[in-house]
Amino acid sequence: MDRWRIWVFPLVLSLSLPLMGIVQRAFAIPDGGYAHPDMLIQPQELKVLIEQEDPQIRIIDVRQRVKYIAGHIPGAVQIWRPDIEDRDHPVRGMMAKEEQIAELMGSLRIRNDSTLVIYSDRYDHARLWWILAFYGFPLRQMRLLDGGIDAWMAQGYPTEVAPRKVEKTRFTLPGKPKGLEGLLCTLPEVKSALKRPDRVVLDVRSKEEFLGEEKKKGAAKAGRIPEVIWIEWKEAVVQEGPYTGYWKSAEEIKKIYLAKGITPEKGIYIY
Repeated sequence: MDRWRIWVFPLVLSLSLPLMGIVQRAFAIPDGGYAHPDMLIQPQELKVLIEQEDPQIRIIDVRQRVKYIAGHIPGAVQIWRPDIEDRDHPVRGMMAKEEQIAELMGSLRIRNDSTLVIYSDRYDHARLWWILAFYGFPLRQMRLLDGGIDAWMAQGYPTEVAPRKVEKTRFTLPGKPKGLEGLLCTLPEVKSALKRPDRVVLDVRSKEEFLGEEKKKGAAKAGRIPEVIWIEWKEAVVQEGPYTGYWKSAEEIKKIYLAKGITPEKGIYIY
């Protein structure tokens, strides 16, 4: 049975998943107030780890190849959306199978004991985080770079243009962990959620996609699921100023969701 893809953003999971920190925290703007700030890493923290040549750190750039070649964080390897989509599924954009993800990680010299720092210039790094979490890669070994590549460059930190050459290594995934089954839901579950007052089906696409004025390439048709709530994904990040692209504080994000009737006790189904 086909499954709906759920884009699980840090703002949702930071309120629900226990994590462990590996480095001394530099406060996120505006001092975040997150339940689990160790899901994120700040540019200053990453720079220190790079300078220390920490052998456990593997940096992953989740952008198109042309952007990666134009300039990326030193030491980063590159992944793009098609790499983590099921090559054999008739519907475009579906989550890649476990074997495909394991092969991809191994080809980038990522080991089972690596700590991953994942970034992009939009939200695509969150998708990779979601897939790895779904297949059981330890949450304590993954960090999302707050503010992405733009935050790194805004600090005046160096970039490089040469692709990182790596040797393949053996990589395995533990398999779907107990307690994280909610990272993916079925179409029948979404239909059921639409009828329940304790559930919310949330559309996080652009306004144009929500209104049916724009259709994503490969989509069967334009429009949205009836009766869903719309909050565009970028509402959760700062839109202007020196911290553009960083996550808003937990309090700000909470206000945005409460204003649409999304309260902590409700189950959220995101697409």
